[in-house]
Amino acid sequence: MTEPTGQLTIPLNLKALHRLEDFEPGANDELLARIREQAGGAGLPGLWIWGSPGSGRSHLLQGACQSVQDRGGRASYLPLTQLRHEPEVLDGLVADLIAVDDVETWLGLRELEIALMGLYQMQIDRRRALLLAAGQSASRLTFQLADLGSRFRSLPSFVVASPDDAGLRRILTAKAHHRGLVLSEGVLDYWMHRGPRSLPRLLEQLALLDARALAEQRRITVPLIKSVLGL
Repeated sequence: MTEPTGQLTIPLNLKALHRLEDFEPGANDELLARIREQAGGAGLPGLWIWGSPGSGRSHLLQGACQSVQDRGGRASYLPLTQLRHEPEVLDGLVADLIAVDDVETWLGLRELEIALMGLYQMQIDRRRALLLAAGQSASRLTFQLADLGSRFRSLPSFVVASPDDAGLRRILTAKAHHRGLVLSEGVLDYWMHRGPRSLPRLLEQLALLDARALAEQRRITVPLIKSVLGL
């Protein structure tokens, strides 16, 4: 499965791809620096990035791919939850940076782990970048292939730190702006005081607010939040 220059393995709309510049860094400055090294061809042999769903790890992997493409290189983003559980999907893959998301979904099946080992070894031999992401650190996962576990556990490992309240406010403001919405400070104060601290849940709520505001041609206000979110 040889890719044309710059093409992602999964056909994504490049305009919708996340960029590293759009990632709210919070306490992730070192992680971002290491990812930029990988995207620039330095800092080999790779990184293991882990965090809970919605932590931003997919954003970081896609942003790294976009950075490679921006400088004319090849990048492949592999969200394993969306790929067939067949090792052949990795055959012939050649890229300056390969970003593998949801690694744990391929663990426990020997043939899939062999394919991951081959991908890892290929990138190492060619001195190309490899980013691996999962919900847990490699040290907490179970591998069928001891050699694969050893190699993955030896990679520099970073947990994606969740944004603090100030970071959540900035993310919500930016996401709302992207939707053509304005969140006033008063609205944010009310929402953040009563709403969840989970970014995925907050983004789900924003989508609900956007849909209601569009349907009723209203701004997002405290009364709208009360009505839609029950806060």
